[in-house]
Amino acid sequence: MFFGEKLQAVRELKGLSRKELADLVNVSEQAIWQYENGYTVPKFEIINEFKQIFFVKPQFFYTESFIKNIATIERIAYRAEDREARKKAKMETTYLNFISHFILAFEANVEEPPKIIYQLRQASEVYYYGASKTTDKKMIIQHLAEKARIELNIKNNKELLYKFEMSGISILEKNMGAEIDAYSVWTKENRPFIILGNRKKSSVRRNFDLAHELGHLLMHRLIDMDSLSKDEHKVIEKEANDFASYFLLPEQEFINDFKQIKKKSNPYSYVELKMKYMVSIIALEYRAYKLDLLSFEENRYFYASLNKYNMRQKEPLDEDIPIVQPGKIRALLHFVFDNQLLLLSDFLDKYNIELSFLANLLSVDEDFLTKFNDTVRTDYYHSNIIPFSPNRK
Repeated sequence: MFFGEKLQAVRELKGLSRKELADLVNVSEQAIWQYENGYTVPKFEIINEFKQIFFVKPQFFYTESFIKNIATIERIAYRAEDREARKKAKMETTYLNFISHFILAFEANVEEPPKIIYQLRQASEVYYYGASKTTDKKMIIQHLAEKARIELNIKNNKELLYKFEMSGISILEKNMGAEIDAYSVWTKENRPFIILGNRKKSSVRRNFDLAHELGHLLMHRLIDMDSLSKDEHKVIEKEANDFASYFLLPEQEFINDFKQIKKKSNPYSYVELKMKYMVSIIALEYRAYKLDLLSFEENRYFYASLNKYNMRQKEPLDEDIPIVQPGKIRALLHFVFDNQLLLLSDFLDKYNIELSFLANLLSVDEDFLTKFNDTVRTDYYHSNIIPFSPNRK
C-alpha cells in the first residue's frame, strides 16, 4: 500500500511545493496531489525518482508514517512577516516533526544531564504573567534575563551555544532562505528547539539570535504566534530583543566597561568591548544609549559614522571571530553509534532512509556518519556473548 502522507511529509521536509516536485518528475501538479491523497499510485519509475530526490528507499512509501504532529505554526516564534515567509514557516513544522522523532530515538539510549531549561521556563512564566499590570515591562524582562544568565551559569558569551545545549535546548542549523534568520519552538511534547539559519552570518550576530530565541522560549510559549497582528508581532519581537540585550550585556558590568571608552560616537572605539562580550558594535551602542551613557547627539553621530565606514552589514572582527556550531546532536550520534547502542545500518533500514537523509536532517557531514555505516555488532558472537544467569539467593 502506498502511503501518500509520507510523500507529502518528505516533500515539505525538502521545502518543495507540489508544482516544484511535479516539474522534477515530469508529471502534473494534480498528479502529485492525487498521490499524496491516496487517489492514485505512482508508477515504479516515478517512485525511483522520488527515491533519488528525497534520499529514501522505495519501501519508505509503502510503510506507515512514524512521525507525529508535535509542532504547530502557532508555537513557532519567527521574525519574518511577509506571507511567503509564513508559508515557509509552516513547512518547518514537518521538519520539527522529523527531527524530534529521530533525536528522541537516539536519546532513548543515553542518560543526559539534568535539563534546567524546564525549571527556568516555569519560573520565568510565573514572573512574566504573574507580575502586576503596573509593573514596568522592561523591568520584568530585565529581571528574567539576569536570572536566566545566572541559572545557565554563563560567565562569558563565548560559551553561549554550549550552555544552551547543556540546559536541554536542541539547537540545529538549517538553510531557511534569506527571510528567516532563526526561530524557536516548544513542541507539543514539551521539547525546546532553536533552529538557526546556516547562511553566512557573523558569530556575534548569531549570539544575538540565540539570546533572542531564548527570550521567546522563556516568555512567549503561551502566545499564539500565528494570530498576532503586525503591531502585536512587533511588540513580541521587541521584548525578545530587549531580553537579548539585557542577557548578553549585564547592566553594571557593561556600565563599568563602557566608562573606559573615550570616543563614544566612534564605532571603532567599541572593538575591545565587542571582543569581550561577543556582541555586535551596533548592539553595544544601542545598549549604552538606552542606559543614557550617550547623548542624543553622540548617538546620531555614531550612526552617521557607521554609514561612513560601511559598517552596517560588516563590522571589524566579523571574519576573525569563528562561528560556533551546534555540537550536542553530533556528540549524541557519536556516542550512540561508537558504543554500538544502535547500529547505523540497522537504523537506516528500520526507517527505509539513506545515509544522506539523516545527515541532511540533523545537519551533520555525511563523512561523519559514513565511518559508522559498516560497523558490525560483535558482542553477540562467539566468546563475546554476555553470560546471563538467574539471580539465586
